[in-house]
Amino acid sequence: MKVFIAGGRGRVGSPLADNLEAKGIEVVPGGLEDGIDVLSGKGLAEALVGVDTIVNVLNTPRFDAEGAISFFEGAINNLTAEGERAGVRHHIVLSIVGVGEGDASEVGYYLGKVAQEKAVRSGSIPATIIRATQFQSYIPVLIDQHTVDGKVLAPRSFIQPVELDEVIELLVEAVTTMEPGGAVEIAGPDRFYHDDLFRATLADRGNSREVVTVEGQGPRDAMVPRGAYRKGTVRYPITGIPAA
Repeated sequence: MKVFIAGGRGRVGSPLADNLEAKGIEVVPGGLEDGIDVLSGKGLAEALVGVDTIVNVLNTPRFDAEGAISFFEGAINNLTAEGERAGVRHHIVLSIVGVGEGDASEVGYYLGKVAQEKAVRSGSIPATIIRATQFQSYIPVLIDQHTVDGKVLAPRSFIQPVELDEVIELLVEAVTTMEPGGAVEIAGPDRFYHDDLFRATLADRGNSREVVTVEGQGPRDAMVPRGAYRKGTVRYPITGIPAA
């Protein structure tokens, strides 16, 4: 088996490549560092020669709707076009739990993920969508993103962070054993409120930033599973946080 990982040098792509290679699977990392530009198509046709499966874990720093939609939709369209020519049989996309549900679907970045899912589903290559909640290791970065004028503005909404390694394991399963065409969601074992989680995380790190609870920031359950999902077993590494 030969797998092309779009975003193969990133936070998800790099450990995914290591995991697959440890199982004897040939991996082609697809990123700018490898001379491959998925958005422009540079180097893509050559990289996909002999590839059975594409795993798309690309991400963008663009949070506006126009930028996010252009990025995610454009990447899918190029991967689909070149993948079809190369005879790729399975296209796996990493997405986000809650995309397209509630008021969260109105946020620019998530509109991009909605467009990504629609594009891969309507493409010519059979697809599998893996939706994950926020990674546990990303919570400190999320706190920084919510910081305004030295205060952390945290919504009283749910978050159910998952350990990255468990997402990697699910992606490997999708590559090696899953039949194309489905969607699987994965979340951590515990659900918290954002503000409680942020306060506990900052306290554990000895950070004195004040967390201010902000009401009315969308539906409480927008970014947590609402139906059946794979529940991770690794708990968030800070104890004593009130369960939501």
